[in-house]
Amino acid sequence: MSTEHSATLHSATPSAQVSALAASDQRPPLEQRLDPQIRKLAVGVWTAELIGDELANISYGGRPVLRAVKAVVRDHEWRTFAPSVRDVAELKDDDGISLRIHVDYAAPDAAPDAEAAGPDGPGTAAGPAYEAMLMLRITPATVEVSFSGRAKTAFRRNRIGLVVLHPTSEAGRDVNVVSSDGTATSGAFPVDIRPDLVFADISSLEWADAGTAFDLGFSGDIFETEDQRNWSDGSFKTYSTPSALPIPVDVAAGDTVNQSVSIEALSIETPDNPYRESHEQAAFTVGEPAGTVPALAVSVDSTEADSTELPAGSPGERPQLPGLDAVLVELYEPREQWPAKLAAAAREADRHGAALDVRVVSDSADGVAEALGSALGGQLSRIVRLGLFHPGTQCTDPAAFGALKASLSEAGFSGQLLAGTRSHFTELNRWISGSSDGSPVPQDADALTFSLAPQVHSTEVPHIVETVPVQRLAAANALKLGDGRPVHVGPVTLKPRLHAPDQQAAGDELQDHSFTAAWMLASLAALTIDGVASVTYFEAAPPRGITAADGTLNPAGELLQKLAACKGDPVLAAAPVAPHRPDGASPLTVYPVQSAAGLQLFIGNLSPREATARLNLPGGSAPGAADVAVIGASAGARAQAMPAEASSPDDGALAVTLGPWATAVVTFRD
Repeated sequence: MSTEHSATLHSATPSAQVSALAASDQRPPLEQRLDPQIRKLAVGVWTAELIGDELANISYGGRPVLRAVKAVVRDHEWRTFAPSVRDVAELKDDDGISLRIHVDYAAPDAAPDAEAAGPDGPGTAAGPAYEAMLMLRITPATVEVSFSGRAKTAFRRNRIGLVVLHPTSEAGRDVNVVSSDGTATSGAFPVDIRPDLVFADISSLEWADAGTAFDLGFSGDIFETEDQRNWSDGSFKTYSTPSALPIPVDVAAGDTVNQSVSIEALSIETPDNPYRESHEQAAFTVGEPAGTVPALAVSVDSTEADSTELPAGSPGERPQLPGLDAVLVELYEPREQWPAKLAAAAREADRHGAALDVRVVSDSADGVAEALGSALGGQLSRIVRLGLFHPGTQCTDPAAFGALKASLSEAGFSGQLLAGTRSHFTELNRWISGSSDGSPVPQDADALTFSLAPQVHSTEVPHIVETVPVQRLAAANALKLGDGRPVHVGPVTLKPRLHAPDQQAAGDELQDHSFTAAWMLASLAALTIDGVASVTYFEAAPPRGITAADGTLNPAGELLQKLAACKGDPVLAAAPVAPHRPDGASPLTVYPVQSAAGLQLFIGNLSPREATARLNLPGGSAPGAADVAVIGASAGARAQAMPAEASSPDDGALAVTLGPWATAVVTFRD
């Protein structure tokens, strides 16, 4: 049995310097977020990465075992207290590595109820609202994480403690669940997204993989597992504070929480060669049509979103997006606000030559058709899609849907009536799967809808990236739930539009970065499946939109402008020639569109490293005739294309190299 172990931070950095190195990272916060420092840990055949306060990518013998173990503090509205590592200390011995990590947690900007807050309020200049000591211990047989937390101020919480993230590759795996009384039952991680609990009353989980048995044990509380793919997360999550217990709970200053998680491997195997990140390279073959570009839309969430008064020094008029399908607007009570919001949305739609997609949030259909008609001067024909959602459930009420349909028919409405949810896929999944008397979807609903946001649980960039493949699964599951009805996805936003009553949508520093264009391209590629009729991305205006503060298109806006013009065009298959990573993943997205302008290759790089896509092109495409447009070039994004060695005498081949987080459009003119 080998007890060899090592711990490095990128390169061989002495452990005593870890805290000083972290503190000396003088890069802007956004750069640190996009490319965080990673401390690689290895003991025996265990490997893991310490990223901030998260023990990530835990593998055994080269095989992924757990996506992450981390501690979370969440308030009464499910908002996450932001962690920051104060210091890290390391101890080495003959058996393994131990790390002691001191973490401070800042409360969200909006304070909880005044009576629940301390004298200074959580997260004020007086200091963090919560603090914890994390102890990590890795030996050749086990990985253990313990959490000792203490409240610095009073607040109300829904959850405090450790969570374990299981990779989505575990879908279908058989597991033995040992409960708190020692009873063992068999189960499995679900393949389709499961609306209810996966496992409950967990003391430990046991499973086997390739001849190795694993035992994942929990102490300090009762744990349970949910399917986080409901919120587009790339994981299943095992957490404490069982959902059957009442929440929120008052936390007094000085209250403590102590928990631990340990995973034991019951056999030792020779590790595979570990993957070492370097310049990314991947090969793709561009083939036959595999779908069409969905209709694309943008949302408006303000009566001022259409303002024609641009800031001083702006380059010109607000940009147009020819081919944009619709402008989506959400209308809430009181109804006195509807005319102004509809007018703003209508003017935004006129700018692009688009229709309106209206989502009404009301507990009754009474007077909705009349109010819409009055606000639009009787032109209900401008509305191509219309949905009505109850403010309590955020889902369609079948009775209200029927009343709305009847009143709209009398008014001559000819657009589509949507059912579903204006919230996350989880609400759609629970609404339909949880019905005890058949599907609640009205028989005469034309289509279903749900929204997406990749940061419900985690704000770290790798977790945002991992939502992409889950988006395709969610859309496919929605098609099943709707018995094949078309699905309209959106709004898609970086942060949730709604998380709790009266909670305002938040912007994100990533919005104007080239990262968001690369992520949006990957998202659209994932959602380009038969049955997805439209996708709504972001808003028209800052800070959550496709334009920057000066009125110009940001990188996501530049990309949306080009993609909207391809509405309904064939999308060609772009099959990887061979996976270049052990897990088959790639940071590269290749989205080939056969448009009137010729073959357009939309290519994105979701990596902080330079990456190259080698493309085997359809016969007749000449690599030398390619035009390259870099999305976000004015902000520093870069890409270049050059001919590569052809894969066969009849095929062209092109190598496209993209800088970190870059997106490019390579066009072959007919």
